[in-house]
Amino acid sequence: MEIDHRYTPDETYNTPTPGSWSRAWQSDPMGGELNEEWGRLIDTFRSTAPLGSLAPDFEQERLGGGTWRLSDLLGKKSVLIVFGCYACPPCVTNVRTSNPSLVSLYEIYKQDIEFCYVYTREAHPGQKIVPHTSMEDKRRLAQRLQDEEQLTFPLVIDDIEGTTQRSYVDPHFNNPVFLVNRAGIISYKSAWLDSSELPQVLEDQVLWDKRSQTDKTIKKTFSERIRLLHEPFDGNCNARIKRLMGEIGLAQAAMGAIPGVDSEKM
Repeated sequence: MEIDHRYTPDETYNTPTPGSWSRAWQSDPMGGELNEEWGRLIDTFRSTAPLGSLAPDFEQERLGGGTWRLSDLLGKKSVLIVFGCYACPPCVTNVRTSNPSLVSLYEIYKQDIEFCYVYTREAHPGQKIVPHTSMEDKRRLAQRLQDEEQLTFPLVIDDIEGTTQRSYVDPHFNNPVFLVNRAGIISYKSAWLDSSELPQVLEDQVLWDKRSQTDKTIKKTFSERIRLLHEPFDGNCNARIKRLMGEIGLAQAAMGAIPGVDSEKM
């Protein structure tokens, strides 16, 4: 299927009106059908950093000082890479509010799997949280996210051009997730962050990592699926989304239909 060029990266990366793939699920018919946007979404998501390929290496500034480099973990740990920002409610609510959350999962798996949160452009800027114009802007908002959500794993700040994000995904995917195994291979990728899916993903990777050190042959499989995101329908997350939209200065109309939030009006 030909890629639809309406979804190529914005001419200006740090733009007041970033593109988003949310229009795919926002325009689905009732009854479980999928609209034509999904074919384009899937093709675009597959086109960069494909499943089974060597993960693009990157080195970026770490909040608090120093730098963080993916290849430093090669042969030591698998790495869960989460892309996100402050002006993206799902990015924030999955850190600590959702059940499970990234923080709770890290406590379980940190001996075997490192987590890395890559701070991107602001996905849904509003009147209060505006697009970055400098690295200082990014550092300030990354620190705000750290202060409010108390991330217990590395928070890495992408450069102002979004070099790391672009090497993994079309930036219209605002909060994708990638799991890179100990050999540096992408073993899992998801277009949207939803911590509810991660326990089995992480458990499987820990088992694979352990067996690959002792077993010559390991039987593996490949699967694809379109799944319902749990986070928008969680009451605590729903409340946090509403607070965040106020903090961002973002009217609900600017984000289109929001699952969970909209369902309360029915």
